Amino acid sequence: MTAAPIQTLSRRRVLPVGENGSLWEARTSPSCGVFEFRGTRLWLAVEDPAKVLFPTDCGLSLIAALNDASTPELTGVNALDIGAGSGVYSVALLAAGAERVTALDINPASAAQTMANVVTNRLDATRLKCVTSPLEEYAPDEKFDLVITNPPHLPYDPSYARCDGLEVALVARSNGRAMYDAVVDQMDTLLAPGGTLLMAHSSLADVPKTVKEFTARGYGSGTLGVFEMDIPLLAYAEHRDTMLGLLEEQREAGRAEFDGSRFTVHALMFRRPPSGV
Repeated sequence: MTAAPIQTLSRRRVLPVGENGSLWEARTSPSCGVFEFRGTRLWLAVEDPAKVLFPTDCGLSLIAALNDASTPELTGVNALDIGAGSGVYSVALLAAGAERVTALDINPASAAQTMANVVTNRLDATRLKCVTSPLEEYAPDEKFDLVITNPPHLPYDPSYARCDGLEVALVARSNGRAMYDAVVDQMDTLLAPGGTLLMAHSSLADVPKTVKEFTARGYGSGTLGVFEMDIPLLAYAEHRDTMLGLLEEQREAGRAEFDGSRFTVHALMFRRPPSGV
């Protein structure tokens, strides 16, 4: 089975050093921001930043890449937002004309925050379904036209990792690859033949491995954009040396790429082959 080629639009964008929210059109407060997606100005907030992570530049990079690309078509799709968090992708997809969006997150606080942001933007909340479940245990009765995700990508260490929903938005076991591996394992179950997966993939978590594994399954792959930015160490200032040490081990093993405190996020698109191919 041969992977179908996807056009690559891999423009590199370097974000300013030491700035937070540089991909936001505006920041009205540390937990409120405005962004534009395909011609619509959208507002997003997090009521309790201790429970739900406010979207980082890592997550916003995929929004920015999709603004620049003419594909994929989002009108009328039935989409799954894996690791929905505050609902930034769910809001964007509904605003762009998605027929239905399922927002999946292990954090119970995510559902309320995602719904609140959909309502605030005066989008049709009946087109949104929120599900609280680990990805590995999620068993929908349908397959989706489109799946979108920004997996956690920082390496796990017991000295700084916690068990709350906010933490699992950033830190993942298996050297930061736990959610990436779960996405690869579950995608044939979740994505309809011919469907599209959109992923913000950190260079700290072995981009080539993910591309190789999807290619081996017959998926076409392409890069919509590459964004250089700061490693999100601010929240881990006390454990900076520990985290950078773990990342250095990953780099020496060929599983991470970064330069000092800078890394890249790759906005990737994978397409499952049509049925029978």
